[in-house]
Amino acid sequence: MIIEITCTKKRSAFFSASILVSKKRFNMELIKIYKGSLVDARELHQFLESKRRFANWIKQRIERYGFVENEDYFLHNKFVTQKGRGGHNAKEYALTINMAKELAMVENNDKGREARRYFIKAEETLRELSDNKRLSAFAKLEATKEKLLSNIINLGGSENDFIQIDTNGRRVLFNGSPLPDEELPRVLMLSRDLASEMTNLNLKDGEHTVDEVDELNKTNHLGVRQYIIESTGKMPENLPREKNIKTIKGKKKLDE
Repeated sequence: MIIEITCTKKRSAFFSASILVSKKRFNMELIKIYKGSLVDARELHQFLESKRRFANWIKQRIERYGFVENEDYFLHNKFVTQKGRGGHNAKEYALTINMAKELAMVENNDKGREARRYFIKAEETLRELSDNKRLSAFAKLEATKEKLLSNIINLGGSENDFIQIDTNGRRVLFNGSPLPDEELPRVLMLSRDLASEMTNLNLKDGEHTVDEVDELNKTNHLGVRQYIIESTGKMPENLPREKNIKTIKGKKKLDE
């Protein structure tokens, strides 16, 4: 799969980037999906070839089907200039894929059905892309842990020492209740990998006892924990678990 990130000019922050997937797999240029989850309502309206004015069309659809602002769609203003007529603020709507899919369905015509099938396939493709990124992050974390195991054994420790050191680091990261690496979201897999890799780097500086490695690893996990909290305002242990990565790996092998 070829991934290309493109930035569009003269768009708001909602539509600053779109993800395009190789046309050999699936053409995601039919209706652009921005930031992996948002659809420009005007572009959808144009694709559906609706005869109604955009402003009337979108307002009526929102009222009739009970769509909720900041849940199903997001509003923002764009300053539009017209030759000889000055400019004005135009309301723009960023739709979730689910809302876009519903709007396509209620059009009840060929273009609507085409758009709905497209959004269903787009969701599958984006989900696969997300799974691939998690698989890559998990593989990197496992390799880093193997390196840490090797370093601990070279210092005279054992596999049980590694398990204890790794578990203690996880306890610090998650404030006492370690979560399984296989169920972490990608950001926490990357965080675990960073903390463990920092420990590996620390071990290059002279000799260390197993107890010292344990303290270094806990310190590194604490540093990563604090960074996550400061950057996101969320506790690592409160981020939602995801599907066990090993079940995804198994499915990939079956698909291959």
